[in-house]
Amino acid sequence: MENNAFVNKMLVFANKFSNQRHITAIRDGFITLIPITIIASFWVLINNLVLSPTNGLLKNVEAAAQWMDLGNQIYNATLGILAVLIAATVGYKLAVSYKEEGIFGAVLAVVSFFIVLPATVSLTDVNGDEVTAAAWTQTQTSATGMFLGIIAALVSVTMLAHFSKMEKLKIKMPESVPPSISKSFNVLIPAFLVTLILGLVEVLIVWLAHTDIPTLITKFFQAPLVNSFQSLGGILLYVFLCNLLWAFGLHGTFILGSIGEPIMLTAIQQNMDALKNNTELPNIVTKPFLDSFAWMGGGGMLLCLVIAIYIGSKREDYRSITKVGTVPVLFNVSEPMMFGLPVVFNPLLGIPLVVVPAVTTTIAYFATKVGLIAKTSVLIPWTTPPIISGYLATNGDWKASVLQVILIAIGVLIYLPFVRMTNKEKV
Repeated sequence: MENNAFVNKMLVFANKFSNQRHITAIRDGFITLIPITIIASFWVLINNLVLSPTNGLLKNVEAAAQWMDLGNQIYNATLGILAVLIAATVGYKLAVSYKEEGIFGAVLAVVSFFIVLPATVSLTDVNGDEVTAAAWTQTQTSATGMFLGIIAALVSVTMLAHFSKMEKLKIKMPESVPPSISKSFNVLIPAFLVTLILGLVEVLIVWLAHTDIPTLITKFFQAPLVNSFQSLGGILLYVFLCNLLWAFGLHGTFILGSIGEPIMLTAIQQNMDALKNNTELPNIVTKPFLDSFAWMGGGGMLLCLVIAIYIGSKREDYRSITKVGTVPVLFNVSEPMMFGLPVVFNPLLGIPLVVVPAVTTTIAYFATKVGLIAKTSVLIPWTTPPIISGYLATNGDWKASVLQVILIAIGVLIYLPFVRMTNKEKV
């Protein structure tokens, strides 16, 4: 009974966490941008695997490198402004949750993001003299500035929602005025107060502390989070919690993704920048690292379970459901197997569901750390099938695909005894 009470409390907490409006806004904001990140990833792959003059398939073709300009142009307008885009989508989703105008929430979030950014940058001219220019850099607007974009959206739209509820701050317009114009005037004073507060905070920090909000967020928030995920213990805790939630019927990667994805997208952005500049890649753990080595077949490494069932299951119900679930699993969609078999709330299969991803993540982490495979440097779509995903994510390292085969084999060996135990269950 005590165990059931603990499980029920955990499920209630997970559901509340998943449905909390700010967490939901971040999660849905990322989902909205999936097509953009996939488009950007395609051009990164083309540039690095095909057109690159150093290791591309067309490196000996003189005109090939010139066409990298096309991919760079699209990259700059997609991942290069990811922080701006995420501010807009999170602002929109959060405003809608407060029953505010979604478009204005997106606009205010972007405005707030730029309010707290330094408006000048120091450059060095050809003579070696320092020049201060009014400009924003891609370091600020790409995934490395994403945390600031998210925070600016959450803070600004939350303040807007609270100020908008105050009747004294609304400008009353005559009934003859069109509703769209009335709405604009209703949010005028709340929006003014939001921009005033954020602007004051930024300039006071610059004047008094001789720093700025982005620097403080990077130093005290973003950098510690990114570094925590680069430790084996940190990433194993994340993987463990994701799959533990799956075991109880909750979409673990969906629930915790609003925490993990910004961190791992920042890490892959840093690796992509290093690859572009021909410097050492700084991070082992990125979003494509987990997609390639921890989520093969979806949560719980269910590709391993599918193979184990084909090998060791004598149950007709398991084999029938697996035939239906095989194709989705090949594209890392685990839900048909998770809820059809089911794997969730299944004491026997719940153990390897949690254990297998932890084992494969550990092996892949050390394989990357000692240099057996390249670090991930390409943001691939999460639906990329295993074997192909390892090759693409590591910018064409075939050894990563070999490692995936080995990890799948290890996962199958762990799942097999539990699959065979299910043969003894009464159907």
